[in-house]
Amino acid sequence: MVNALFVVNTVAAVLLYVLITLMIPIFQQERAEHGATSAWSLLWAITGWIGMGLVVITGLVAIFPEFFIWFFDMGPDRAAIASELLRVMAPALMLQGFSAMFTAILQVHGRFAGPAAVGVAFNAGILVGVILGASTLGITAAAWGVTLGAVLQVALQLPQFIRESKAGGGLRMAFSHPRLGSVAVLAIPVAAASVLQQVNSFTDKLFASSLEAGRNAALSFANALGSAPRTVLLFPLLAPLFPLIARFFAEQRRDEGVDAFRRAAGILALVSIPLSILMLIGASEISQVAFGRGKCDTACVGEISAPLAFYGIAVWGNFIGYLLNRTLSAGNHAREIMVATIFTVVLTIGLDLLFLGPLEQAGLALASAIAVYVNAGITLWLLRRRTPQLSLRALATQQGRVLAAGIVAGAVALIPAFLMPADTGTFWGAFAWLAVVSLVGGAVFVLLARLLAPREFADARTSLRNLSFSRRR
Repeated sequence: MVNALFVVNTVAAVLLYVLITLMIPIFQQERAEHGATSAWSLLWAITGWIGMGLVVITGLVAIFPEFFIWFFDMGPDRAAIASELLRVMAPALMLQGFSAMFTAILQVHGRFAGPAAVGVAFNAGILVGVILGASTLGITAAAWGVTLGAVLQVALQLPQFIRESKAGGGLRMAFSHPRLGSVAVLAIPVAAASVLQQVNSFTDKLFASSLEAGRNAALSFANALGSAPRTVLLFPLLAPLFPLIARFFAEQRRDEGVDAFRRAAGILALVSIPLSILMLIGASEISQVAFGRGKCDTACVGEISAPLAFYGIAVWGNFIGYLLNRTLSAGNHAREIMVATIFTVVLTIGLDLLFLGPLEQAGLALASAIAVYVNAGITLWLLRRRTPQLSLRALATQQGRVLAAGIVAGAVALIPAFLMPADTGTFWGAFAWLAVVSLVGGAVFVLLARLLAPREFADARTSLRNLSFSRRR
């Protein structure tokens, strides 16, 4: 089930990245240069070809699932089960692809509530499938749940998409546009970068499977915890900012685009740096609270917390790196993104091989953390070459002030934590430790951030308020 779901999620992740990366800046640029009618015509042409491709891919997966499962070397019995599960989930590929197109189009037009809720709809579908079918279908119920979740993703966004499409003359099918060829050329490096990003996920699973039993699962659990801040905070925060930066760049308002980037970087630093520090110093306690029940004993918690600490260190770099990636995309600099991605993938695999022996699954997480910051550095350098208006000194000063506030807050938060009884091997002991550290550290960080980075603090407060309001709507 895990490997079949990995295939579905990988294809969906590639499509979502490519479509949002391409369609938002391309639509903004086409509208600025040739008008809204031409922009919608280009969008329908892209949608037509993407839709045709999704139908073909879904058909291939449904007819030949064994080919895609072959890459995992699972043995004949498990491969047969995984192939059947993948065949059940094949429609989810097409549906999630259409959901990704809806997400990109809605975000172009400032509609963020629907796209922000698709993850909830997907997980709800899986849950319903498991609850209703587990007793009769077994593990196949989860596969049907994946397809149901994809249906809910489309159903959630379809009404908004139909309303927005009326501005472009209503729903229609098209396969041609004068600038469709240039879009296809631009899509090549974007798609290559997206596929390469998934390579590291595959190699991590491959390398972790060579370790003792349970280490692969521990790495997956740590990765799930480490990626939670991106899912919960990064993507919703950047959803309204990326179309804005893309519009500034499309309209040749680079100074305003750079200012929007700088403000976004300040917001992301204020959100990500305290999370990075908390996950670093509280990796064991977070693992205990999340998984330290049932069969996951102290040794199991330790196997999860070791890689989680490194994934925590990478949270800040992931937030800033994603913003840099999106800003390059806004300027249609896809080649630079591909160059940075190729270097990072090769570096990550090399570091995996270097750290796997001495550090086991924690070494894979350390390799990922190092690669995240190297990628951010390369992307920043490439962005600076394309955007001379960006001041590296001002950006470093901004991030440094927030980092200083986070380090001091983390150090202060540890003082009462050391005075508490060292009973963090239980759920409530770990929960109490995290509560004290979070409350004390959070209060100190807010005070220092208001003092050291007042403008960034005000921007972050406004963005979080707007995010909360959009979710209520």
